[in-house]
Order: sequence, then structure tokens, then C-alpha cells
Amino acid sequence: MIIQNLFQECEERWASDIHIKEGEPIMFRIEWKLVPSVTGIYPDKILMFDFLYTLLYKKKEKISAFKHNMEADFWFIHEEKTSYRGNAYMYMGKIGIALRRIPDNIKNLVELGIPKSIGKALRAKQWLFLVTGPTGSGKSTTMASMLDAINEFRTEHIITIEDPVEYLFKNKKSIISQREVGRDTISFSQAIRSAMREDADIIMIGEIRDAETMEIALSLAETGHFVISTLHTSGSVETISRMLQFFPSEIEVQIRTRIANSLVGVLSQRLIPLKNGSGRIAIREIMFVTSPIRNLINKWDLLQIPNSIETSSGEGMISMRSYANTLRDKWLVEEKSYSAYFINNEYDI
Repeated sequence: MIIQNLFQECEERWASDIHIKEGEPIMFRIEWKLVPSVTGIYPDKILMFDFLYTLLYKKKEKISAFKHNMEADFWFIHEEKTSYRGNAYMYMGKIGIALRRIPDNIKNLVELGIPKSIGKALRAKQWLFLVTGPTGSGKSTTMASMLDAINEFRTEHIITIEDPVEYLFKNKKSIISQREVGRDTISFSQAIRSAMREDADIIMIGEIRDAETMEIALSLAETGHFVISTLHTSGSVETISRMLQFFPSEIEVQIRTRIANSLVGVLSQRLIPLKNGSGRIAIREIMFVTSPIRNLINKWDLLQIPNSIETSSGEGMISMRSYANTLRDKWLVEEKSYSAYFINNEYDI
């Protein structure tokens, strides 16, 4: 079957993504570059539907979502080993499919190069921790690594709410219940509300997309749960500002207080090319909400937070520029690969 051959080619060439578009050559993303498949196939509409129904086999709710919404997120396992996160969509009246290959094994925190200070978050019994960055920056990989680390040393009930499920966890010291929106629950918000009645200690929300989800996430953090989630923001300051923007302006002061008291930290990241051209590596910012930063949030003096991060290395914090400069000094990356991100004030809000 053609789709199986594409998966095999993807895995043999270590591609990160597959792009299948009606009437166009099938493309792989390899080390950031789009390159054509060796198959030379230009799929027509019939073949696109064949691909779609193969990928969505036994996923009636996803087929229905695609028919009604003209797009659908899904998850697919190739030959019971390699997982793919997919999105089917319409463009110019044609069908397109994008597939992201999910590594077979969950990398540990050391393999990802995440500083040991992240352990402060992993030991948290409550509060909210956010992993942020642009699309494709490895947020899901980082969250999975954090949960797997918790799974190694804590005895907790962990519930994940995802759309779609990406990494598959095995119970170690904790028990993990993975729920997929559309398959196991109607929506993020409904699943999060239900988690309160499912004896959950830790709740991982794949992404906070709306005000309702943010409200419930804060409420869970306030009621003794440890919540981990993501936002598409570039740094701690933008993240905190975005959290406030979910809510009406008339309750701004109240929300500032809730954020200051509920947020335990933010890890922001983006991927840049390695100096030797062999792949990409993450540069990161880590911020923990200490008493000084809590005061800055309450006063809404967010532009002082970068200075607080720079002077709080003893608390395990690091700015993205400092993190990138450390990689540069180790001859892993070139400054030109990241300097453009810091030309303007990245904390304008």
C-alpha cells in the first residue's frame, strides 16, 4: 500500500514530517528542508480519500469532523511502533494531509538538554506550569519528558487530555490515564472538569486554547492539583500577558492575583539549527515564580521580569539569550542562528 511505503520512507530518511497534497508531489521535511518523496507520486482525489480513510480507520468521529469542519486532527500508529500526529484539511477545494512523526521513545530530560533546575517544577504538588513556544518547537516532547520523569519517582494519578494523543506512556510508579478529545471526551473543558472527580493529582492539558480552559486550569491549580500545559507564546512575559488576555478587562486585578498565586513557572523554547548542520537544538528560557516575580505580576510591571530572570540563576532561572550563548560557547550553534530573535525587545506587551 502506498501510504505504508511513505511511512517506511519517512522513517528510513529520518524525516520529521510528511506533506501529502492533492495533485502535488509528496514532500518530506528533513532537517528543516522540504524534499520530494522518491515515489514520484502526484496523488489524485481518489488516492487522497484512500489515504484519508486508511489514516482514519475506525475513527468515525474524525471522519465526521472532517466532513463537517473540513479539517480534523488525528493520531496514527504505523505497524504498532511509530506514531504520527496528523491533520487533514481542505485548500482551494482540494485535500491536504500533514503528518508529524513522533519518536518511538520518550527522551529523558538529560537527552533534551533541559537544566536540572526543572526539578523544582517536577516536585510541585500543585500550581500551574506552562511550556511555551512557536508551533514545531518541541513543546509536546518536553511535556512528555517531564511527565515521564514524574512517572519515575512519584506515585500519582496523572491524567492527560490531548488532541490528539501523541506519546504513549507506560505506568511506572504513577498510573497514567490518557484521554483524547473526540475519542474519549467531547472537549478539553469537559475532560478537565471531569478530572476533578477522577482523583487526579497531575493533569496535563495538551494546549490551552480558550478562556474556559484557562479558567478551569487556574481553578485546578488553586484546588491542589499540579497542572502542566502549553501556550503558543515566545517567553515568560508574553505568556503571563496572554493569560490575562483570556479574561475580561473588568476582572483584571483579580486575574493578576490568581496568576501570581497559581503559576509556578514557565519554560519557553524554540529550535535553531546546529552548527554542523546535522539537525536542530532547543534554546530555552526558564522562569520560576519567586516572591519578587509574584510582586511584579501583581503590580503588572512585567517588563522587569527579564531582569529578575537574569539575576536569579541561583534560583534555577535562565534567559533564552544566556542559554543560547552557552550553546554558542560550546561550539554547538552559531550566534547568527539566534541573534535575530533578540534584535527587538521581545518583551513588548
